[in-house]
Amino acid sequence: MIRRVLIAALAMFALPACGGGDTGVAVRNPVFYDNTTIGGDLGSKFETPYPPLDLSEHKPNPPYRGVEILDRKVRISRPANWIVRAASDRPGDRYIQYLSPREYVFSVYERQELPDARWSDVVARYEKSLEANKAEVLHEGVPMATFNGQGRAYLVRRRVPAAKAPFINVSREYLIRADNRIVLVQIVHPVDGQAPISGELRRVIDTLELR
Repeated sequence: MIRRVLIAALAMFALPACGGGDTGVAVRNPVFYDNTTIGGDLGSKFETPYPPLDLSEHKPNPPYRGVEILDRKVRISRPANWIVRAASDRPGDRYIQYLSPREYVFSVYERQELPDARWSDVVARYEKSLEANKAEVLHEGVPMATFNGQGRAYLVRRRVPAAKAPFINVSREYLIRADNRIVLVQIVHPVDGQAPISGELRRVIDTLELR
């Protein structure tokens, strides 16, 4: 039952293909995906290998690498071709951001919430922060689950200030809690030109473990 809910939450937010899903386009775009200037050795600093979650390639999905992140407080199995864009292990402000060659950003943020806080209050504070940042919630509050956590899935649209005109991005956001902590998972991608990504992301969400 939990897995069916998870698949439904991911499928609800899948975008239609608009360009054939050529991952080479992202790799050839040095502004978005330049592994000589972005990330560097951040992976070695902010990830700890966790081999039990490694998985060899099963097309159309890529090979996966099991890692512990956020000072080993979270485990995921993530595509091996992701690059760490930015990260912090500072207590109370732990996060990690990955870049995918499919032109999306996958991030995990530690929420500054008490693990035993009322769930309704946690959700209310998150939704209030969206409102304060003038984000538009396109779909809200879909129940979902991970390896050992439960939460809510949202589809959010934001206008990001830019020199000529605001840049619009759409993000899938998962507010997730387990016994010891609460995190926000955010997946940001362009409004146009994004191939479906729910397939390769399903394993990431399915294996996400809060420790």
